[in-house]
Amino acid sequence: MGRYTGAKHRVSRRFTENIWGTKKSPLATRPYKPGQHGKDGKKTKTSTYGAGLLEKQKVKLFYQLRERSFRRYYREALRLPGNTGETLMQMLERRLDNIVYRLGFAPTNRAARQLVSHGHVRVNGRKVDRASYLVEVGDKITLRDKSKAHLQVQEAVSAKPQVVSYLKADHDKLEGELIQIPRRKDIPIVANERLIIEFLGR
Repeated sequence: MGRYTGAKHRVSRRFTENIWGTKKSPLATRPYKPGQHGKDGKKTKTSTYGAGLLEKQKVKLFYQLRERSFRRYYREALRLPGNTGETLMQMLERRLDNIVYRLGFAPTNRAARQLVSHGHVRVNGRKVDRASYLVEVGDKITLRDKSKAHLQVQEAVSAKPQVVSYLKADHDKLEGELIQIPRRKDIPIVANERLIIEFLGR
C-alpha cells in the first residue's frame, strides 16, 4: 500500500479512533465503525495476526509511510540496542515532517510533509527537503524567511498548538528544537508497538 492520500475521517471511523487528532471528527457523533453492523456495537474476534496488521496500518497511516519505508525503520530498530518497539516509535517521531507538525508549524502532518518537500524548512540553517530526515537532539528547526508568511503556517501557529515535552518551540520566531529523544509515554499516538513488532517478525 502506498502513501495514503484519501479521506482522513474514513480512516478514523475504520479504527474508531481519531488517530490524527483532527478537530472535526465523525467519531464525535458516530463513535462506531462504518458499515451495516457498525452501530450495533457487536465486537468481532480479531486474531493476533489481524490485531498486529491493524496496528501496523494505523501507524503507517499516521506517519504517511509506504510499506517498504516502514519495514526499513523496523530493521533499523532491530539493529539498535534497547526495546525494539520503543526505538521504532522514537525513530518515526523524529522524522523531519513529523517534527514540523509537532512544533505546530503546520495544521496536519500531511501539510508538514509538503512544507518540507517544497524546501520551506531549514535544519541548523541548511535546507532539508527530505521528510524522512531524522532530527537529532540539539537540531534547530526553522522556516525560510519567505515561508513564515505562508497561510497554512500562520493558521497553524494562530491556533496556539500545544507542543510535546521533547520539543521546544518559539511560535513568534517560528523556530524549534528537539531537546531530548522522546520517551514512548510522551509520544501522543495510541498504538501497540509490541503487536507491530510481533507481526513484522513473524
